Amino acid sequence: MSMTTYQLTDWSAIQVSGEDRFKYLNSQLTADLISLEQDSACFACHCDAKGKVWAMSYIVPHQDSLLLFQHSSTIEKSLAELKKFGVFSKVEFAISPVKFSFTLTDSAANLHQVSHEPVTQVQMSANLWLSINESAQNGDDIFIKALADNLVPFITAAHQNEYVPQAINAHALKAISFKKGCYMGQETVARMRYRGGNKRACFAISSSEKFNVGESLEVQLGENWRRAGEIIQAAINENDGQCYGIAVLAIDSDLQAKYRVKDDSQRQVQLSAQPYSLDYEETK
Repeated sequence: MSMTTYQLTDWSAIQVSGEDRFKYLNSQLTADLISLEQDSACFACHCDAKGKVWAMSYIVPHQDSLLLFQHSSTIEKSLAELKKFGVFSKVEFAISPVKFSFTLTDSAANLHQVSHEPVTQVQMSANLWLSINESAQNGDDIFIKALADNLVPFITAAHQNEYVPQAINAHALKAISFKKGCYMGQETVARMRYRGGNKRACFAISSSEKFNVGESLEVQLGENWRRAGEIIQAAINENDGQCYGIAVLAIDSDLQAKYRVKDDSQRQVQLSAQPYSLDYEETK
């Protein structure tokens, strides 16, 4: 089995330390960190007061702190917002010096945390693991493809404060607790759950032509094209020359319909079926 380790240069983490780190983050993020099992990790969203996402993070215990792994472009604003209320708790914030990488095998993609600590692993999804290892060549585009394959929709700064957590499939990734106490944006997130307000979801997309983060997609309806959504992740795979990514579209989008980048018939885009259910666990 072949195995290659790649360095991630566009990804980093907010480091939160101090004795109130779990309690404080529980009041700011969508996940229930108080109930998180020891040495376990989880996804979480950091939202503004209106329930719009500052960042999708993967929360990882590391030594005496919690690392909020996310796209580097989202860290500055997310960190500033976290600091606003942190003065009332025993917490400290920093941009983590830890570097990240992931190992790709012929059967799985594994996310790794570069460190000199004893090896640990936490599972991000069926094929993605956060671990400790050394890295070599750059692998940001390969990582984006792995995220698309597993439909893990981290956002970049281009889409901060644009989507509610459910629109980026946060509930399907177990990134939202509907049973814990108050947190920033909870009213909106709960309304989307119990009143059915959310009409959007993420889908993996691919094309033989290049597309970019922030570009709009259109769907063909009869002889006309209508706006369908927006691309939030994009990368070229050097192995096959295809472009892969993730887009936010209507939750009931037809996988068999024809999609293209806005006003460009040369850039046709294919949607893939979601690898997990978007149903809420409590109603299954």
